[in-house]
Parts: sequence; C-alpha cells; structure tokens
Amino acid sequence: MLVSLQADYALRVLVDVATHQGLGDAVVTRAIADRQHVPRVFLTKIVAQLASHGMLRTQRGKGGGVMLGRTPEAIVLLDVIEAFEGSLQFNQCAHDPKFCVLSNGCIIRGFWRTAERHLKDFFRERTLQDLLIEISRTGVEDAKGITATFEESNDLHMMPAAQAEMNRAQPAA
Repeated sequence: MLVSLQADYALRVLVDVATHQGLGDAVVTRAIADRQHVPRVFLTKIVAQLASHGMLRTQRGKGGGVMLGRTPEAIVLLDVIEAFEGSLQFNQCAHDPKFCVLSNGCIIRGFWRTAERHLKDFFRERTLQDLLIEISRTGVEDAKGITATFEESNDLHMMPAAQAEMNRAQPAA
C-alpha cells in the first residue's frame, strides 16, 4: 500500500499554510507551490479538496489565498490522508468476509485487521499540531526537509533529511 503523492502534498500544504499564515493573512498558493515543489495545477485540486473538508479556507481577490480552516490541533492526520485515499485498508477481505471463501476463521484476515487498526490509530492520534511541534523542535522551517523514522520505542520521530541520510548510510550495529 502506497499513500498517494496527492495525500503527501496535502500534508505538506497544511504544514506550509500553518507555518506561513500571519495573523489573519492568507498564504498565496504560488508561494506554497514554490516552497513545496507542488505543480500549481495539482495544488489547486489539493487546496479545493482540503477546503471541501473544512481543513482550509480560501479567499479570492487582493489579499487572498488560503488559511487553515481549523486549528492545527483539530486537523487529524488520518482525516487528511483519508480525504485523498478513502478508508485506509490493507486487504479487502478484512472488511468483506464474502470476498474470500477462507475468511471465516482465517488467521491472516485477523492479521490484516489488526495491522490496519494500528495504522489508523497511529494517524488518528496525531494532528497537524504534532507535525508543527516536530518542525519547531528540529529547527526545520517547512515540511520538505523532514524525514520520519521509527525507532525501537515505536514512536514517530522526525529529523532533518540530511541527518536521516547519514543514519541510513551508517552500517547497522
């Protein structure tokens, strides 16, 4: 399962707007496109989708652009991803027992359901505010230099992309 580029861009757009909107000032989409390297045509569709879910507000005309439609604490990452992906699912049999003749009592079906629940809980428990805190903590001003890594604690940790590259290049102990 791959999360689409559109969902990834949506998260980056929200982070960008949250970090660049002034006190009541809208962020110009051209600036978002330039900072996040999102094609403007694609950005227009993403902004419209986020606005239709209330995560962004748009304003046309002089001084127009986009602003957050909710507080960062109220924008749940699972909602963002599912706005573009639909419901996150690993396997159709996990939701439709009629999909497979082996579904009843199938241990693998249970495995898919459990894994899916953990993934959804992970994104359900995190908000745009959590991303902003990580950006503040790492000193990276926007989302494009941050790489997520999992450590033994199973917590999400963020680090600048350069540090992540160095960690990947080091041989495992």
